[in-house]
Amino acid sequence: MNAKPLPLSGNERTPDAELRGIRKVYDNGARGVEHLDLTVARGEFFALLGPSGCGKSTTLRILAGLEEPTAGEVLIRGEPMRGRPSHRRPTNMVFQRLALFPHLTVAQNVAFGPRLHRWPRARIEKTVAAKLELVGLSGYGDRLPAQLSGGQQQRVAIARALANEPAVLLLDEPLGALDLRLRVQMQQALKRIQHDSGTTFVYVTHDQVEALTMADRMAVMNEGRIEQVGAPADLYRAPETVFTATFLGDTNLFEGSPRGDVLDVDGVGIKIPRSGRTVSVRPEHVTVAERVAPRFANRFRGRLEDVIFQGASTRYHVRLPPGLLVIAEQREETGTPFSVGDEVEIGWDAGAAVVLDK
Repeated sequence: MNAKPLPLSGNERTPDAELRGIRKVYDNGARGVEHLDLTVARGEFFALLGPSGCGKSTTLRILAGLEEPTAGEVLIRGEPMRGRPSHRRPTNMVFQRLALFPHLTVAQNVAFGPRLHRWPRARIEKTVAAKLELVGLSGYGDRLPAQLSGGQQQRVAIARALANEPAVLLLDEPLGALDLRLRVQMQQALKRIQHDSGTTFVYVTHDQVEALTMADRMAVMNEGRIEQVGAPADLYRAPETVFTATFLGDTNLFEGSPRGDVLDVDGVGIKIPRSGRTVSVRPEHVTVAERVAPRFANRFRGRLEDVIFQGASTRYHVRLPPGLLVIAEQREETGTPFSVGDEVEIGWDAGAAVVLDK
């Protein structure tokens, strides 16, 4: 279940995090982020997604107060953060390296922050119990970190970060060190924890599936700039740029000369929803058959160059006579077994193509 961020109106509904005109230039002249504007609503699970070196971790560190921006302003719940060190900001951070105190029990690890802030003992005990219940570790308070699995240790780190009741929890690729199966389990657990706690999460990842699975909204970053912001489904189905289209999953990119609602690509006329020079068509929208249905606006014959079995689906590489390569992906139960070298027909609707403006 997705958390439902509150509408951004009224003082009590001020965005939990805002970045206004943020730039970061290092002493050696390297640019970390450039002209970055971002608003994260209260109660959102917001993901920063992009390749290594795109500026997403730098953005998170600027939010946390671990780095000062060269220009621009950071606000948490409407309050400017310039000059305020990280330990005085209403944020907390979870890294890939958990840094749990090995000599302290689970309960003592979770209680560390509240004790540092000199909370009353009764409040600390109540908070520890509540956070351990939130992450599904009630009854584990007396154990040491070494007695827990990797996923359990990760949940202790989340509980410890939430114990200080931050306005915004910042997470820097916290699942990167886990194996695939455990990572999938933790994705589900993190989303539940975020929803149940109501805390705003800003989550950095280079894993597209992770962001698509967990985020309410996400920003795709490239070379220190934001390419596009929106709901995961919107960014996947309606990318605005070539980078967003290709980074969020495999796609067929066709570039050519537009003639109204037809794009000429190496002599192949592809019908498109509106005029444009570059379009994206996801492989799952392309049908492969001996003969495809006449309803498809785009129908072409070609020869199979590769057939890749992927378990639940099969991927087909089809070469059209002019030399154009088209990739199709079909669910295994709906697919017809073809072999390399077979002549087939492919088809897709004109509306399956997304015109990319840049």
